Amino acid sequence: MVQSNDVVNLITFIDEWTRCISSGYQRDSLYRFGKFDACSAQWNDLKTAFKAKAASDPKEAQKLIESTHYKQNLGSDPQRSPTAGAIWDLKEKPTWDSD
Repeated sequence: MVQSNDVVNLITFIDEWTRCISSGYQRDSLYRFGKFDACSAQWNDLKTAFKAKAASDPKEAQKLIESTHYKQNLGSDPQRSPTAGAIWDLKEKPTWDSD
């Protein structure tokens, strides 16, 4: 049985992979790190998401999704941002003050 979008949302992983292979992202990667990004983590995440989507058990699907690079390193957590520490420093308490 195919998992619902509430369990596995393929669009998130397709968006992440297409963002990574875009010319703008590759330009930024070249500027920031001196090399192009191979996007292998995003490609592997996309393959895992397809496996999770086709999984018969929702718990197994969720376990697969939790093991992805996106869930472990990105998402909406600012401390997991790939630019934290490379471009900007995290503050203990987010404010507009420069202190």
